[in-house]
Amino acid sequence: MRYIYSEEENPLATDYYYEASYLSRDYIPFVPTHTHNFYEIYIYLNGSMKLSIENTSYDVQKGDVIIIPPYTIHQLIRSGPDRLPYTRVLTYITEACLKTFQFNEYGLLDSLKLAQQNQKYHFKIENTDEFDAICRCMRKLNDNKNNRDFGAELLNRSYILQFMTLICRNIRKDLTPQNIIHINPLVERILSYINSNYNEDISLDSLKERFFINKSTLTKEFKNQTAQTIHSYLVMKRISVAKQEMANGIPPSQVYLLIGFKDYSTFYRTFQKLEGMSPKEFYKLCNRTE
Repeated sequence: MRYIYSEEENPLATDYYYEASYLSRDYIPFVPTHTHNFYEIYIYLNGSMKLSIENTSYDVQKGDVIIIPPYTIHQLIRSGPDRLPYTRVLTYITEACLKTFQFNEYGLLDSLKLAQQNQKYHFKIENTDEFDAICRCMRKLNDNKNNRDFGAELLNRSYILQFMTLICRNIRKDLTPQNIIHINPLVERILSYINSNYNEDISLDSLKERFFINKSTLTKEFKNQTAQTIHSYLVMKRISVAKQEMANGIPPSQVYLLIGFKDYSTFYRTFQKLEGMSPKEFYKLCNRTE
């Protein structure tokens, strides 16, 4: 992989390349229609202008983030007098560079691809703290562009990770359907009780007494809302907590007592069935030293 440091070197999508730029003038420059081989993350900070992307024109204001994918036609357009203050910060970054930030199922490139598939280029960052953090990291990336000291690349990657994560979070928020399904209030209270008291002796009889409802209605309502039984949810909750505790160094011989199992053999069989390995095997994987 080629490592490119400047747009002047004509970076390709397959190159490891990123570059930040900050510009402040007392007029809006003329920028002809063009495309890039990489993503352009554009933030407008001051003035009045329009940005044309493909067949759509956007009125850009402070708080907006424009994401222009590779090979997408775009142009800066004046929308007022020529002599207006113009301040913007932007980052160029290739797909090859973005792919290096993949962590398990989380990746920066995935969110940008999602926006592109939806032909969504314009995003409003409503949270001012997040917007300021994005601009600050991009400015730091710009200020550090000629730094070749030890650790400079690591610092740059930390800035990219911070501001791109915030941008991608807002992309997901903007593109995710907001239809919320409200759970039955009774079931919501039962779930809350189990989540807080999973280590106690919870049964249908005890829940019936606590929530003043017959067992038949209780089981039916819970299954309708969660698609599982109360017992299966309780077991899953206990095993989930057990995994967290073992990952934090608590051995299986102690964990089962903390999460509500009465004996180790039942805990062992349940864990093996759900996780496909024994509690001891899981514990060793989480706590091995290299």
